[in-house]
Amino acid sequence: MCTFFDEIAKEGEIKGRAGDRAEGIVEVGLDLGLSQNDILDKLQNKLGVSFQKAQEYFKMFAGESV
Repeated sequence: MCTFFDEIAKEGEIKGRAGDRAEGIVEVGLDLGLSQNDILDKLQNKLGVSFQKAQEYFKMFAGESV
């Protein structure tokens, strides 16, 4: 039987993996010379996140590259 805390831990793990994937998508997209809009589209499609969440990931991982 799963406890509330087990569910919280599982949710955190899933969010962590999404963040790791987002970082990779942003880094590779920038390395390939993709536009910010193209990278945002990739984040939305590959991770199934909203436009706003994709923008957050982009800002978080693009750093001073943009």
